[in-house]
Order: sequence, then C-alpha cells, then structure tokens
Amino acid sequence: MKALLTLILATIVGINYAQCPSAEVIAKDKTKSKEKDPYAVSSQSRSAAITSDKAYEMSFIAQPGFDYRLTTKAQAPASGTISYEVYEMVVEKKTENGKEVYKKSKRVLASSNESGGAPLEFTTNEARKVFVSVELSGGDKKKPTCIGVLVETKRSTKLGF
Repeated sequence: MKALLTLILATIVGINYAQCPSAEVIAKDKTKSKEKDPYAVSSQSRSAAITSDKAYEMSFIAQPGFDYRLTTKAQAPASGTISYEVYEMVVEKKTENGKEVYKKSKRVLASSNESGGAPLEFTTNEARKVFVSVELSGGDKKKPTCIGVLVETKRSTKLGF
C-alpha cells in the first residue's frame, strides 16, 4: 500500500513539474486563433526547460515545396529575453599547409537580431537540416523556464507552368 501511494504521488508530481507543455501551447498566440491561419503545426516543433544563460539546440529537416515559420517564445514572458540563431552545417574545402582539407563550418541563416524577435518565415529549394540555437538571458539562473520552438509549415505557392 505504501509503495502504491508513493508511486501515485511521484506520478502526480512528475506530471506537474517534469515536463513543459508543447511548443504549440507555449508559442501560439491565443488572440489570433479565431482567424484562419494557412500554416499547420509541424511535428518537428519542440519545447524544453532551460535556465538563464544556457543555450538549447534543436534541429529539423526543411523540405522543398514548403514555406516555414519559426516562432520562439518563453512560457513565462517575465522570465528573461529569448534570442535565437538559425544555422546549417556546411562542408567547405580549404587549403591548410598546402593540402586541401574539408572542414565543417556553421553558416548562419538568420538570427533574432535580424528579425527583431518576430516569427521567422523562409522557404528552401532543397532538403536541408536546419539547426536552431535558443538562449534565455536575464532570468533566474536557478529556476528553469519552459521555452517553445514552434515549427509551422504550409505548401508553397507554385509559380509558372
């Protein structure tokens, strides 16, 4: 009986404190939900609990023929300022000591400094693995905050024949 009671209590506490809500719950604007949005929530969206001055990284696959919208938001807006960087890893040929070598390097595609914190919209003409690095600053370093990275997609409009 004591083990059952402990298990029930641990389950209740774990459900309430261990997990963050989905990225859709955190990042979707409730006031705009009445109007029709052409974007659909992607299963590649993620949420996580992070502390201030720590970076959270995730990746997703962007497919051709789709428009993407990325939104980053903290569950509690007073918990700090969110900044993000969207990048991809590319292999570049370089010459070192007279030899040609191939090195992976980070190519920044966008950052919150460029977009001003607004949702980032983009389209790709080829399949690529996109990385998102999110950092929370100015919050409590001991208390984790749930953040959401919402990835939304819609079919691109085809132009021409």
